[in-house]
Amino acid sequence: MHILVVNNIYPPIMAGGAERIVAYLCEGLVERGHRVTVVSTCGPEMEPYPVEVRNGVEVIRFFPPNVYWSFERPLKPGAKKWVWHARDAWNLAAAKRFQAILDEARPDVMNTHLIDGFSAAIWARARRAGVPVMHTAHDYHLMCPRAFMLTGDWKLCTKPRVHCRLYRDWHLRTTRHVDLFASPSRFLLDLHRRAGLRSRTEAVVHNGIPLPEDGDEIRRRRDPEASRRFLMLTRLTVEKGIQTVLDAAAHLPRHLPFEIAIAGRGPLEETVRAAAGSDPRIRYLGFLDGKAKAEALARAGHLLLPSLWYENAPVTIVEAAAYGLGIAGSDIGGIPEFVEPGQTGYLFPPGDHRALAGILSHLANNPAALPDLAARSRALAERFSVERMIDSYEAHYAALTQAGTTAMAAQ
Repeated sequence: MHILVVNNIYPPIMAGGAERIVAYLCEGLVERGHRVTVVSTCGPEMEPYPVEVRNGVEVIRFFPPNVYWSFERPLKPGAKKWVWHARDAWNLAAAKRFQAILDEARPDVMNTHLIDGFSAAIWARARRAGVPVMHTAHDYHLMCPRAFMLTGDWKLCTKPRVHCRLYRDWHLRTTRHVDLFASPSRFLLDLHRRAGLRSRTEAVVHNGIPLPEDGDEIRRRRDPEASRRFLMLTRLTVEKGIQTVLDAAAHLPRHLPFEIAIAGRGPLEETVRAAAGSDPRIRYLGFLDGKAKAEALARAGHLLLPSLWYENAPVTIVEAAAYGLGIAGSDIGGIPEFVEPGQTGYLFPPGDHRALAGILSHLANNPAALPDLAARSRALAERFSVERMIDSYEAHYAALTQAGTTAMAAQ
């Protein structure tokens, strides 16, 4: 098949986990003999961006005409963001540029992921051209201008304001152009459905990551003292629950031996540094990737995921499971779908630092608190391998192209 994949950014331009998942998918599809064309964005100063081939994947980038590049949105003032969103509701200029690529590529199927900047206008263009459309939601972009479902003071949004409701209603109406709407978690899919999703069909398609070849060996030789070591790999932002972890550590008695290692970057970096300076049990590791990240995972015994927002399908859970770590996570969003309480970890109410402190104390004092963790974490990781993810996408692509062929034959 020739598969056209759309994501607002693509490596080497990176911001979070979605573009990593998209790259794993695209490169894996190429290895299986498919032709993959990625359409992504770039800043206006980067145009014309040369077409490139990365690990067998053809990558085409352009700037979707707007007041600024979506990748720079966090740096812009609020008023300008609303102007950007107004144009992004149905960006005809971006759709016209996309149409030229679509006409030349003539793909068998299109799979969109994060479409910020392109707008849903590209769905309509693909449908008009007879190309089946699959959309994979990685966040709440279609339901919330901030994509987090949080208020300005970082509380869960339960009563969206009028302009936010208009934003949501419009974007969910555009999903009528989608043949298959997919999500890596049941929670995110159900939330979209309850809000008014209009796609023809729906499915849960789990994310997948490359698993370490030495995962079994790491699990076998893990230091018994690892049960006292907790690791947090995250953006250092309010919604990730940084303060919940710091408050939990402060709540525990000073004589309790444990270690909390926090890795990442973000606006709360100085807060984490200050906590590490005042409590030797807290370590700030900075941003980790590659070998350094693997070493941190191999050293730890448990992953902390104290999110305050509706996480979708955190890749860090699978990474931790691949290294045999237990999970201490918030009971919110898609997180409970990936944690077996008492088996692969524990859940606690989001923001409840006392409940988290109790879990930390229990795990630090009881090395055998999760007796079957090695076997269960391995099984969890294998459910979310790249190979299984690609299997699922291939099956959906084939079904969509077959349905399209059948529909054309019927006409």
